[in-house]
Amino acid sequence: MGKREHPLVWYYDENRNFAELLNGWLFCGKEYFCGEDIGSEDRRILVKSGKQEKNGRRGKGAYRELFRDLYKSVKGMGVRLLVGVEHQSHVHYAMPVRVMDYDHASYAGQIKTIGIRHKEEKDLEDEGERLSGFSRTDRLTPVLTLVLYCGSEPWDGARSLHEILDFGNVSEELREYVVDYKIHVLDVCHTSDSRLREFPPDIRTMFLFLKYKDDPEKLRECMREEEVREDTYDTIAEAVGERRMKKYHPKGEGGKIQMCRAIDLLIADGEKRGEKRGMERGFKRGEKHGLKRGTVHGIEAMVSVLRDYDVEDADIIQKIQEKFEISPEEARKYVQSF
Repeated sequence: MGKREHPLVWYYDENRNFAELLNGWLFCGKEYFCGEDIGSEDRRILVKSGKQEKNGRRGKGAYRELFRDLYKSVKGMGVRLLVGVEHQSHVHYAMPVRVMDYDHASYAGQIKTIGIRHKEEKDLEDEGERLSGFSRTDRLTPVLTLVLYCGSEPWDGARSLHEILDFGNVSEELREYVVDYKIHVLDVCHTSDSRLREFPPDIRTMFLFLKYKDDPEKLRECMREEEVREDTYDTIAEAVGERRMKKYHPKGEGGKIQMCRAIDLLIADGEKRGEKRGMERGFKRGEKHGLKRGTVHGIEAMVSVLRDYDVEDADIIQKIQEKFEISPEEARKYVQSF
């Protein structure tokens, strides 16, 4: 594809992580699935949709591709469950229809596969089965789609088909005959902390970090005792766009990364960078003032500006000495006199 997957998609493509996500989401943290229960499926879904015209536009008989961020098979309770997790950074206001489209494509694909098998084996008993390409005893694998939403704004989109249908001129009696289609959305940044803490440790830490990434005090409080695997830590760093996190991997006795220590190192690094930038800005402003005025006034202006940026006197003396080509003693006198 050329471009790397979104970090959360890459992370949950690992079967162990995917199982932990399901355990937290569907079973409130109960260890129901493990990595061995998860299998990868083809994420590309082809849907026949009109003909392909010469200019490349879709017409009758053409195909369009629908991509799921993840599409897995989950074996549990003797049932093969297909699960798709779509990472959404923005609210999709037609999501119920989009999920219907994906799920329909999954079921249609299963029916097509079953029909091909029957055609090859010539085992359908009557005309109805042959026309359907589907026998009375055939069954489809259930499909469950989960929408993982990590946007900063609350999910205010529909969670069912009925919410986006215009029933203004439809009577209550008729409305109940219109089939609804509910979807499952996890709005990470607006889900209660108590609910997020029901997820397994690494998933819990990731979600809390995403939720409080812009609130350093709350983030540090939440991360106080959290330790995560290295792949979780790297994914968090990429997901929040904090590349500096990759410089620090403070590990505890168990080999996991201590999140609170990592945050402290980031804060210290930020303060150091801020001091350096302030000093550089002070030097530049001081030079500009010094060149515009006479030597004495210029030195006075430079000292004043650098002190505004909390630059140490020793650094000011060295800068003045270099800029105005005077001795260390002279520079020191100027600094002491202003």
